[in-house]
Amino acid sequence: MAFMEGARAAGAQRLYLELAPLPGRITVDPRGVNALCSLPRALQPYLAWADKFAPDRKAWRAARSDIRQRPASRLRVSDDGLPPLDEPFLFVPLQVPKDTQLRLFGGEFKSVDVFVSSLASAASSLPDGWHLRLKEHPSTQVSVVEAIRAAGTSRIWLDNDTDTFVQVAASRGVVTVNSSVGMQAFYFDKPVVVCGQTFWAIPGLATPAPDLGSLKDVLAEAETLGFDADARDAFMTYLSSVYFPAIDGADSAANIAERLAGPDAYGFWRDES
Repeated sequence: MAFMEGARAAGAQRLYLELAPLPGRITVDPRGVNALCSLPRALQPYLAWADKFAPDRKAWRAARSDIRQRPASRLRVSDDGLPPLDEPFLFVPLQVPKDTQLRLFGGEFKSVDVFVSSLASAASSLPDGWHLRLKEHPSTQVSVVEAIRAAGTSRIWLDNDTDTFVQVAASRGVVTVNSSVGMQAFYFDKPVVVCGQTFWAIPGLATPAPDLGSLKDVLAEAETLGFDADARDAFMTYLSSVYFPAIDGADSAANIAERLAGPDAYGFWRDES
């Protein structure tokens, strides 16, 4: 970041690159990645773009078959006596402790410990018979097992054994600070609750819950969580066909060069340095 700020001060062109949450794609953006990217935080630009340029708004869904969980760096424990996957639950994919996504863009949830503590407090608001099913990030070196047990609630369970996307598919929705698993849950037509900052935390795509009070309110209405399917189709079609170049696509080099040249052709984003 310091290097890029120096480049900005010197008037140099900049591009930020990072692996995208869509399989086989990369983020290429002149302003930043994740919560700092250039994309608009409203639905209308994506809907207007799709009306004009996207006759097929379902093709993005084909990538679902390529979504895989990350391999774990070590063996992790799960709770004994886990409820079956056919009971109603919300899936919570935890992030790496001290991840910059949490520290910089977590809002009121700047650490895994704070998030787990808040979930333990909010879980009592869930409808009868519902629970939260948590899974630790595969790269984490610090377990939350003791924090969950210390919370002393039967509404939270830790399931590190079941495949991440098996849990997403079985869930009634996903709750996250700003994990990429939240956006990947779009492929499974799941409601998503976002507690931190990210470029896809747009009402209609997801349900914002930026503090403990709103998180309790959202969990209390878990049975009615939903999303705007048309808006998701427009948004995801734009990401998959324009914003995220394919890593090995024939048009990727031209796409990246175009972003160094100036504003994008559709007026979505630009380097505002």
